[in-house]
Amino acid sequence: MKRIVFSIYTDTVEPHQSATDFKKNQLKLFKNKLEESQSNYAKSCGAEYNLFTTSTTNYDHIQFEKLILLDDLSKDYDEVLYLDFDVIPNTPVNFFEAWDLNHICYYSVNRSDDRLKVAKMLKYQSYDKMNMFVKLCAKKAMLLLDDINGNDDIANTGVVAGNKESIQKLDFKNRLNELHEKLNEAIDDNVYPDDITKLWFQNNEVYISYLVERYQVPYQNIGLPWNFLIDRNHPEISAAGHFLHHVNKEFQRSYGDL
Repeated sequence: MKRIVFSIYTDTVEPHQSATDFKKNQLKLFKNKLEESQSNYAKSCGAEYNLFTTSTTNYDHIQFEKLILLDDLSKDYDEVLYLDFDVIPNTPVNFFEAWDLNHICYYSVNRSDDRLKVAKMLKYQSYDKMNMFVKLCAKKAMLLLDDINGNDDIANTGVVAGNKESIQKLDFKNRLNELHEKLNEAIDDNVYPDDITKLWFQNNEVYISYLVERYQVPYQNIGLPWNFLIDRNHPEISAAGHFLHHVNKEFQRSYGDL
């Protein structure tokens, strides 16, 4: 069984709300520690490790690149695990043994889009294009064009895995242009209020969620423990977190000060 764990990194990212100067500086400061943690985890799983340098500096395009690499690596490896570079493995458990990679594996977040929530969101809540609820609405609008009433789940792609067969069924790389066209069609169709539709953009989490439902790709929700988001919703590190996803890039909370 030939396995690989990989991540991607660049120290040059164009301005983006998810790539602030603080976050970029933190990634650069802790780069060696992060690479060592991920590499050591790969070895413990009997897998190779590769940290790729991105070919683009555009934040949104980098998110596509990781899924394209997932596709490419599945040609040479039986099983592939992707980790965002801000994900720190914190477990002796072998991911490849814990999950059935005949399924695409990622953490799926439930965000209901019932009419009451839409109304409340528009009236009271500040939101932006990175909001998971906004992404859910984009996915569901795309699926409606295929006469599919989509579920209320949206992917977080900080951790994604699969084997040759499941990644081939997803076929992300070959379907990318189709996905762009479907999103544009959904924007024109305009089934949601303009204040939500105007925030939709070409997004990897919208796209992978759409593909799984549209093409009935076998998938498993690995749950929060395997992509433990340390952010404003979950500010405290939990011992139950196998993979600690430092969204705010406060890596000193795992490593201490350098």
